Amino acid sequence: MKFITIPFIIAIFLIGIGFTFEGDSQKKSITIIIPFQPDSISYDQGKTILVSAAKDADNLLFVSTQWETEKIIDISTKAAKDVFVKEFYKIFEPKTTIEMISYTFKFFRGYAPPESLTFAYADTMSIRALWQKPIFIDFVKKVQTINAAEAEVIIFIKGWKDSLYSTTFEDPNGENRSLYKLNIQLISGINKIYFSTSMKKNLAIEYYTNYINETKPADSGTTLFHNSALEQSCINCHEGLPSADSGASMKADCNICHKAIVGATFIHSPVEMKECSSCHNWSAEKHAVVVEKGVPQVCYECHSDKQAQVDSSTTPHPIAGECLTCHSQHGTEHKHLLKQNVYTLCTNCHNDYKINHPVGRHPLRYAKIKNTSEEISCVSCHNPHGSQNEGLLKATGGRMESCTQCH
Repeated sequence: MKFITIPFIIAIFLIGIGFTFEGDSQKKSITIIIPFQPDSISYDQGKTILVSAAKDADNLLFVSTQWETEKIIDISTKAAKDVFVKEFYKIFEPKTTIEMISYTFKFFRGYAPPESLTFAYADTMSIRALWQKPIFIDFVKKVQTINAAEAEVIIFIKGWKDSLYSTTFEDPNGENRSLYKLNIQLISGINKIYFSTSMKKNLAIEYYTNYINETKPADSGTTLFHNSALEQSCINCHEGLPSADSGASMKADCNICHKAIVGATFIHSPVEMKECSSCHNWSAEKHAVVVEKGVPQVCYECHSDKQAQVDSSTTPHPIAGECLTCHSQHGTEHKHLLKQNVYTLCTNCHNDYKINHPVGRHPLRYAKIKNTSEEISCVSCHNPHGSQNEGLLKATGGRMESCTQCH
């Protein structure tokens, strides 16, 4: 038995080493060129990532980016409960997997404590795989046993969406390697993006960034692509890059590289018109493309009505002049170039007003205003840029006057 066991153990050990080496070689076959360093903070929803990967038979790059959605589903009647699973299924887009599902039950008198289910990227938890899990069956049972009129369930889902990218670029700095230029839309908060040439998720490499609602520090431009050694090598083939003439012209078609910022549903008009110099200019001191006039000054050049509103308000919003806290300067998935929906943006700071404001059981979202049929939100009553009334209220005559706008 000893003569059989020892070779067997050695063989298993060597196979294990082989698997380790294979995994390492798969991961080393991919290099993220831009951003240059691990980029933990992003200030714009659109992100351009340049990836170099070893060529293979298919010459395809498998990429998983983050996606999220939120939906409210009625479960107040037996008929609604009977179709709940079908309505839940409709939330998911093709080729998506799940990182987290958070849900809370909404009743006439308030909300139940939220509960959540979480999964790792390597779990490849698709909606079909979730269907067979006991934890999902338990969730459906909770929905079926709710016995309350006007009951609803609010579901928030975050996960990954899989895509395959082909390439037409040869990597000039590496033999038998290809370049992939990816224009990726981020979601607010933590983004974990994965790259693989083998479509094996357990061998994918991770790129991590946090998309935040803040203004980018002015001096951070010195570490970016423009005026870097890499850009100097690009000038040999690509004309019009800002540092080629020290930014004297600023006439480059920025969208050639920055397609990620024009991939949103709602785009800032100077971006859409390719008039980047409306806000940006070349800084000889910082050797970078900057917004020299700063925010809010550069915003007020076009949005003078907002400046008048901010300057004349007797009740100012403390962040009214920090435009990029709430708005994206390039593009976003929300109206008015908001970085998130109104409720989420406001409650990021006003955490005490997530429910029961201004009185118990008063809705803050998921309800229609009778007069306009618009969904109710914080800006239904409050003006985010400033007001002549207390509490940033739109209606004059006291707090009750706000109530009489609907009631």
